[in-house]
Amino acid sequence: MSSFPPFPAADREAALAALEDFLPRAGRDYAEQRNHDQGPSHRTNVSLLSPWIRVRQLPEWEVVAAVRREHGATTVGKFIDEVCWRTYWKGWLQLRPTVWRDYRQRVARLQAEAGRDGEVQAAVAGKTGIDCFDAWARELVETGYLHNHARMWVASIWIHTLKLPWELGADWFLRHLLDGDPASNTLSWRWVAGLHTAGKTYLATRPNVRRYTQDRFEVTADFAKTPVDLEHSPPPPVQPLQELPAVSAGGRTGILLTDEDVSAAAWLTAEDAPAAVAGFFLAEAYEEWGTADHVVRFRKEAMWSALGKSADNGLFESVDRLADWLKATQIEVLLMAEPPVGIWTDILPRVTRVCRESGVQLSLRRHGWDTLLWPHATHGFFRFKKVIPQVLARLDEWEG
Repeated sequence: MSSFPPFPAADREAALAALEDFLPRAGRDYAEQRNHDQGPSHRTNVSLLSPWIRVRQLPEWEVVAAVRREHGATTVGKFIDEVCWRTYWKGWLQLRPTVWRDYRQRVARLQAEAGRDGEVQAAVAGKTGIDCFDAWARELVETGYLHNHARMWVASIWIHTLKLPWELGADWFLRHLLDGDPASNTLSWRWVAGLHTAGKTYLATRPNVRRYTQDRFEVTADFAKTPVDLEHSPPPPVQPLQELPAVSAGGRTGILLTDEDVSAAAWLTAEDAPAAVAGFFLAEAYEEWGTADHVVRFRKEAMWSALGKSADNGLFESVDRLADWLKATQIEVLLMAEPPVGIWTDILPRVTRVCRESGVQLSLRRHGWDTLLWPHATHGFFRFKKVIPQVLARLDEWEG
């Protein structure tokens, strides 16, 4: 019987209740205490909203608007920054999609090799002998969550102390984190490894771990004092953010939801209600990747929650089912929130082909939050941060 807290419920009501509970702590309390990992039963110093934000059951703009109403813009600056880090990482990868492709190819090659299997398996099973690392490994697998500071420590120990391939560590996280998204997960691991910002790595230290975990661990193991020297090249040049083509006016309109944004039905159409709404869930892709059951279950339930569990709203796991639905509903224009670079990179062309063969126009849309912020993810976060006030000025317009 697990001693860890239960998995969160993947429905809108649970998400709103969690947001309401966190709001009083989103200001100075969060800014002062957020770096402390007090253990899985003591998380009041952080929001725990990230699984719902990941699938946009709580969209970023809604969360930020709520904390600003509660506290004002000044005292919640640190929390807003943390929310915007996720958007920054997504924008950075959107402008450099080859980083994702290269990472996934490297994961596939490493998984085909057997040279480090024993060491990797010991690490993911929490059997390294490093007390803090092993506790976090078990927490990750059993809860789908780790405190952000613990994620940095785990990645540092994995890369610099255990000297394991960072790509396999990132893949391990991505398959188990309820809030794991391809951009923030991949690029955070690259940053710890020293591949994201030239000359910058992250090294875990025993004093730092002891201080920010309230001495929960003995931390007797020797951590690396110098980072591993990984071969790398500068990031690829920025590609301009792809313009989304306009769709011809008129026609019977439908909406296709994904677990990248289950809120999309609320903002994709500003005029008449759509004729039909359905969802496309990537069950086969998740299975191929070895994604943990709790992640698959949470995201699928989040989609059912958004669809309203109505018999009129389908949830498809194959392009064949999608084609049948398009034919049955006589949809002429299919609206869909543009999926960010990641798991959908290989799936979207198949959906596009089905729509074309079905005589349906696929219209990808990008929310204003992403439209305004992504193009500024060209350098580091602190340059990106300068444009955030422009976005905050439009929150009232988007929240509804």
